[in-house]
Amino acid sequence: MKIYRNMILMLAGLFVCGTMAMGQADDKSDDGKGGKKSHPQKAEKDDPAKAEKKKEAKNDAEKDDPAKAEKKKDPSLTAEKDNAAKGEKKSDSQRDADGENREKKREEYVDRREDNQRKRIDHGIAKGYLTPDEIKKLEDQQKRIAAMEADFKSDGKLNKDEMKDLREALNTASRCIWAEKHDTEGRQMAVYRLGKNVFAKDDLTSKLQNESLPAAEAKALVHDFHEAVRLKHKLATHDLSAEERAKAQAQYNELLNKYFELREDTTPSK
Repeated sequence: MKIYRNMILMLAGLFVCGTMAMGQADDKSDDGKGGKKSHPQKAEKDDPAKAEKKKEAKNDAEKDDPAKAEKKKDPSLTAEKDNAAKGEKKSDSQRDADGENREKKREEYVDRREDNQRKRIDHGIAKGYLTPDEIKKLEDQQKRIAAMEADFKSDGKLNKDEMKDLREALNTASRCIWAEKHDTEGRQMAVYRLGKNVFAKDDLTSKLQNESLPAAEAKALVHDFHEAVRLKHKLATHDLSAEERAKAQAQYNELLNKYFELREDTTPSK
């Protein structure tokens, strides 16, 4: 009997230990320190309302950052837009630089011509080719051009149309200076590009002195002068056949006789 009682006590002890061990295993599973790991995604699947709420929160976040949402939707589209913006910015910058360079060249062109015309007038004064009235006329003309330039540049730039007006005014002033120095008032200057004994006829100088001379007529007269200079150079430097030389000489003589005359400059030098 004593033996049976001891066996019963031992079995009871084993049962109690087993029950306690199972309880500890359940505790470890609940506190995450033991057993299988939990799966949030599975939990969300098991709870559709919770998954839908998380998706809506994510969409709201993307709406607050459209760029991020668009990039996520199509990264290449965002990259193209970024590159296009950079290219457009570069193009605008380049256009601005080109515009500034054009304006700078225009200003330099005007300044260069004004300076050259001033020197031509001073030369005419020093040599006695200009009378006091002619000097005043030419200097007043230069003042008007300077005032026109200042007015055009009052907004900080010189545009294409303004440049055209200035060029026409400078062209008119240039031919007036030439005509006043080569007319018979004061000491007449020889047309040295054609020869030291070649002088302009009064008909030519009087037309060129006229500031109201139509642009087309003024252009034709200037063209004929440059053509005479070109033919003279051609006759002096080119290896021409007899036929070519005769033709060029005839063309030169025609222009020379039309606008100029040959004579000696008898006015004493100053």
